[in-house]
Amino acid sequence: MTTAEFQTTTIDILRHGQTVADDILRGRIDVALSDHGYQQMQQRLGPLIEPTAPWQQIITSPLQRCAAFADDIKQQHGTPVTINQGFLEMDFGDWDGKPFAELKANDPVLFSKIWRQPHLYSPPNGEAFTDFSTRIGSAWNSLIEQHCGQHILLICHGGVIRALLGHIMETPLTALSRIEVPYACLSRVKVHHQQGEDHWPQLIFHNVHQ
Repeated sequence: MTTAEFQTTTIDILRHGQTVADDILRGRIDVALSDHGYQQMQQRLGPLIEPTAPWQQIITSPLQRCAAFADDIKQQHGTPVTINQGFLEMDFGDWDGKPFAELKANDPVLFSKIWRQPHLYSPPNGEAFTDFSTRIGSAWNSLIEQHCGQHILLICHGGVIRALLGHIMETPLTALSRIEVPYACLSRVKVHHQQGEDHWPQLIFHNVHQ
């Protein structure tokens, strides 16, 4: 089998670190990283970026808690950065930016249902989880097609990572909240491409500590 017939794409997936607003529901609200959150991301990547970053491309959500760190890697290592709207966090509608304590106190039943049954319930005026999952799957498929055979860093959000892992592992939507995705969570997926066959993704690790 020739190289042209078989290729592997490697995608490192990094969640943003802690933000300056740590006690709110963060969807489309554009809050900055805290100093500690920035350090979390630096420490998690650890030896991957020393002495040089290994990625041909960095893909990032446009929100500053992801994009600012991506831009710093670009400045330090010269790695190209592409902002991709498809990897935005879920739009939580009227709940976006509200404190968790307030949401739980005002509507504890709906809050619990959204967490346990996201395919059936959504925040008021928010993005349906099924639509969110479809959006993330489409963005992922486009990334794979555009960067086949490369090593990519994707910087995004907790909900996005859960949806991605669900897409890759063919996990039911009802089970995605069982996946822990802490701040600065680092995962790796390899996608194997064989001519004439569907892409075959493989989860190499999740929430690893460098």
